[in-house]
Amino acid sequence: MEERNLELDDDGKIRLKKTKAVLGAGNSQDESDIVIEIPDFDGFDGEKDGTEADNALARRSLEREKERGSRKERAQKMYEEAEKLFAEGDLDGAGEKYLDSAALYGADWHSWFGVVKVQTKDFTDFSGIYDCEQAYEKAFRRMEAQDRAELAAKYVPRLEEKAAECAAESARLREADESQREKARPQIMEAFRKARFRFVLFAVLFAVFAAAALALAPFVRSVPDASILIPCIVCAAAAVVLLIAAAAFLRSFVYANVGRARNLRTGTTAAGAQARVQAETEELIRSIIDDLKK
Repeated sequence: MEERNLELDDDGKIRLKKTKAVLGAGNSQDESDIVIEIPDFDGFDGEKDGTEADNALARRSLEREKERGSRKERAQKMYEEAEKLFAEGDLDGAGEKYLDSAALYGADWHSWFGVVKVQTKDFTDFSGIYDCEQAYEKAFRRMEAQDRAELAAKYVPRLEEKAAECAAESARLREADESQREKARPQIMEAFRKARFRFVLFAVLFAVFAAAALALAPFVRSVPDASILIPCIVCAAAAVVLLIAAAAFLRSFVYANVGRARNLRTGTTAAGAQARVQAETEELIRSIIDDLKK
């Protein structure tokens, strides 16, 4: 195979050069050129097209960055207005501004945290915190460690004090719950025993009279007079009356048993319900403290 040197000249032509080794010995020609012309295709200027695409991409990126900066600036102004309203005590107005700011530029945690402040009255009332769970999660997810540290320095001492108050109040209410249940227990147990006795008594009497009526029924026609019919009718009627009474006493017994079980269960009084609320509030506050200290 002959040796070829492939070159692309400035005129856009490809030249294949044959050296002496290829032409053979004794040939005085130094080299022979074979020229291949390349047609000029429209739009083949890749460097130019690439530059235009890069420029367009850069322009779009710059426009997006400008728009993002504008939205951030407007959101910051809304946030400052919300902070002013919050300081003045206008929680409803501040909440609306915080939400508008977050909707305009949601990457900033301050607006989301502002929504939480409004719902919790600056972390003093936690009854509405579950209405802002998403804002809470978004705020803490966007915070840096330094932001958390600053918030912890501001809120943690107050939150720990509130958690301790909830714990003490919960303990006091649990003691009140236990005291109230113990005080009411003798009366409840007496009512339960009476209801059980009445139900069992009338249920047994019903069973006796019903069995007597069933036992006498086959012999009603075996005697010509009514000496068996009348007792059978009396027993059957008594069984029906006793069944109705037993059903009524069964209802009383069920209610008495429910009351007895409720009295034996912790937290069933009004004080017990409040103790549970206080315990749940303490747990919630502890979780907030943990999030601030992360």
